Amino acid sequence: MSFNKNNPNAVGKIMGYLKQLSTDMGGSEQTRRGQGDEERLYRARGPKYARVPSRPTLSASTTCTSLATSCGSQGTLAPNYAAIPENVSTESSSEDEQDSFEKTRRHFQQLRQISLGNEFKYKMEMEIKSAKDENLRNSVPFVKQLSTDSNKVKTNYAINGDSQPYNAPTTQSLFLWTQVFAALAVSMGSMIVGFSSGYTSPAQSSMNATLIIGKEEIGWIGGIMPLAALAGGILGGPLIEGFGRKLTIIGTAIPFFLGWMLIANANGIAMVLAGRAFCGLSVGVGSLAFPVYLGETIQPEVRGSLGLLPTALGNTGILLAFFAGIKLDWRHLAFLGGALAIPFFLLMLITPETPRWYFTKNRVEDARKALQWLRGKNVNVEKEMRELTRSQAEADLVRGNQFKQLFAVKYIPAVLISLGLMFFQQLSGINAVIFYASTIFESAGSNIDPQLSSVIIGVVNFISTFIATVLIDRLGRKILLYISSVSMILTLVALGSYYYLQNVGVDVKPYGWLPLACLIIYVLGFSIGFGPIPWLMLGEILPSKIRGNAASLATGFNWTCAFIVTKTFPNIIEAIYMHGTVWLFSVICLIGLFFVIFFVPETRGKSLEEIEKKLTGGSVRIRNINGNKHMQNGC
Repeated sequence: MSFNKNNPNAVGKIMGYLKQLSTDMGGSEQTRRGQGDEERLYRARGPKYARVPSRPTLSASTTCTSLATSCGSQGTLAPNYAAIPENVSTESSSEDEQDSFEKTRRHFQQLRQISLGNEFKYKMEMEIKSAKDENLRNSVPFVKQLSTDSNKVKTNYAINGDSQPYNAPTTQSLFLWTQVFAALAVSMGSMIVGFSSGYTSPAQSSMNATLIIGKEEIGWIGGIMPLAALAGGILGGPLIEGFGRKLTIIGTAIPFFLGWMLIANANGIAMVLAGRAFCGLSVGVGSLAFPVYLGETIQPEVRGSLGLLPTALGNTGILLAFFAGIKLDWRHLAFLGGALAIPFFLLMLITPETPRWYFTKNRVEDARKALQWLRGKNVNVEKEMRELTRSQAEADLVRGNQFKQLFAVKYIPAVLISLGLMFFQQLSGINAVIFYASTIFESAGSNIDPQLSSVIIGVVNFISTFIATVLIDRLGRKILLYISSVSMILTLVALGSYYYLQNVGVDVKPYGWLPLACLIIYVLGFSIGFGPIPWLMLGEILPSKIRGNAASLATGFNWTCAFIVTKTFPNIIEAIYMHGTVWLFSVICLIGLFFVIFFVPETRGKSLEEIEKKLTGGSVRIRNINGNKHMQNGC
């Protein structure tokens, strides 16, 4: 049969037409240039797939497979099936030709379906591969940027409340040492505070032998310091806001030194009282300035441990006064107190001002330098600077009288929590127990020497503070306050029961060790919780806008409570006896426990900004203002 398009036979017409089409379209330059890529794709994809040329190149010997593929899906992948032999006979009956045509058509339809399925599969594979390539292209610059940033700053671990990387150290030794130095410098002032508190006990006997003083005058020697501290606490707030934290703390060294020199050179009771008043003034200012300074300079990860250094060195000062008083008389003991003010003054000259105070004065570059000194010269402080800027922006939105702001609705929770902690700290009876320890042991009829018992309690008070330093950043503030409250409640109830049984005539001499044991546990519990934590949280929970004035208010309130407790303790004993007084303190401690459970927040590991937002609902107003601005701009 002749394969010519003019052939009247149907099959001959089709085959002749395809031959002419192959002659017209085949052999172009574009097709020949594309054959190299098709061949490479064939080798890469394997023998099963081959790209059919976008323009068919058919000849008289074209197989049915190529025919089906070129007609069904030009420019796509098609399986390479074995070629179907072509019938080349030129003479056959009409029926044979018709049967051959039907078989060819059916086979063509089958191969077309296969070709379409493979085309869809290939397109899906290429889309997936393209998406993967696109993701890779987008991710490579990001990975490269991360690598570059990590090479620049390898020690930029999360700080100020951010989640930390796994196994990342809390702080680095480089900037940890600078923070330790600042904490020790401030704590030297706290040591003088403790020395001032412990001075009267060892100096009283030698002072009585030198100066002519009465019982009432001795009471004023001990009581004038809390009164002066009350005045110092009130003055301290405006001082740390106006002159700065650092300058105010440095200034406390001068009244300390003058006060001790007046006492050491006193020729009468008036100079002694004047010297004690000067020391009390510095005690009041330092009591609020020390925790504020540490709270604004130390990172959250170590703020608990380093924030307790003032309390620890304060107890060291008390112990130093007790032991030095064994060998030194009251004059030489005063000279020792004056000598402590000198290293305190020199160390504070080296430490920087707090970055937060610089921000309140719009001294951003000074704040950056101070923060860089505290964190280390190789540490990136930009993130912390942004947080300080945001915090100050929120504080600047609040205008008006600063003392009125103390009672603003958003600040009331923080102020009341601070006042509550100070109230329960002093109303737990700790100052009454410390000041009247010898009297308590004498009235208990214990078989242990009262002076020895006082020294033992002083040592326990000293050691327990270091225990709190180790635990506070592991257990948190609230857990230690729970332990402190429960231990004081149990020991005061037991001690009150001892006094009650003694008062009703029960022989308690076989239990003469109980008062000392109860007071040791009582002081231990107080020193790990309600002793240092209210002062630590004073610098944590008060918002930056009112921190100075609120700290002044809380400190003044604390010293007022201390004065009331120490002055009224003998009168309360006369009214409700010793067991009633001790039980009264235990009831107050129980109320304090519920106060901690329901109102005191946990501040461990949180930045000051996070604490402030939690207590005041921070940045809500800023978001509302920004939203209003956007709405106005949109309109």
